[in-house]
Amino acid sequence: MQLTINISNEQLFDKILWFLNSFKNQGLEIVESKHIDLFKSDSSQEKVLSSFRGGIKDIKKLKEGDSSVLYNGSLDDMMRELK
Repeated sequence: MQLTINISNEQLFDKILWFLNSFKNQGLEIVESKHIDLFKSDSSQEKVLSSFRGGIKDIKKLKEGDSSVLYNGSLDDMMRELK
């Protein structure tokens, strides 16, 4: 069996983890996963969605044969940036 819980309060997380650790000797396995939530605020969510929409537009342009979305400068400029 598996249970996933999301805890946003770090102090509460520490308390629950401490409590669950007492069951390890009975076979409980604890797998911690701390990740950055990209959608914590509306502005962050909008930035991610805007970037995603821009990527979709670029893919559509590429499908139509417009390769200008790949790089806006000259090949020499791109090579200098890669160094």
